[in-house]
Amino acid sequence: MNKELFDYVTGVVIDRLEGGYYHPDMRTANPSKFSVYGSSGETMFGLDRHAGHSLYYSTPRKSSDVITNMKYIYDGSYKYKSDEAKEFWTTIDKVNARKNWNWLYRGGDYYPRLKKLTGAIMLPDYEYLAKKYLSVKSREIVESDPRLLFHFIYACWNGSGWFSKFASAFNKAVASGVTSPDKLLDVAIKSRLQSGNSLIANGGKKIDAFIRDFKAPINIESKGKKNSLLNGFLVGIGLVSVWILWRKYKNKSI
Repeated sequence: MNKELFDYVTGVVIDRLEGGYYHPDMRTANPSKFSVYGSSGETMFGLDRHAGHSLYYSTPRKSSDVITNMKYIYDGSYKYKSDEAKEFWTTIDKVNARKNWNWLYRGGDYYPRLKKLTGAIMLPDYEYLAKKYLSVKSREIVESDPRLLFHFIYACWNGSGWFSKFASAFNKAVASGVTSPDKLLDVAIKSRLQSGNSLIANGGKKIDAFIRDFKAPINIESKGKKNSLLNGFLVGIGLVSVWILWRKYKNKSI
């Protein structure tokens, strides 16, 4: 996976689709205004500190109730899963965002770093889901096209269940012989628009409005293509070496 491309596309997901800061205290103070957040936990760029617990912590969540769980979050009961997750949330804690940040605030001077950390947090999740649900050929196509990668990176925000459903539709198309990124993008958008879920469908409409013209900076895309060519070259050398050794062994046997 080209990490620069992943970081770039993740940043676009944040800028285009994900909101800023939210804390359950806001709903407690104004239930009617924030009723739509339901049982959401402290959230930044769509990363929910409660619902997405396993993305940030290696220790199990102690409570399914958001308010109760905040006690364990803030008293240090949970061990962070990665340095990036720790830096992301401790940065927010150190500025006392719970008290000082307004709804949808995007971090001010901390915005660039928090956005980059989001990419680092989401990459392992993407790699796990892509390996589990995408066929080898499908994943190769996805990671060579920023538009398709956008679809599946955002699927990580949607959840593993949706990632699986989107991957199933994508794999089916690829297995049937569809390999054109443009046609596969149609498959991807269709799987969102016809998902049967209003939130997913609305997200699909937003994506469809800009995704066809979406491109990554040429230096990032070129690096990814060069890496792919290098990997293919190395695999080719490996296969030739195996063939030569096999021929030598066969000749000796004769």
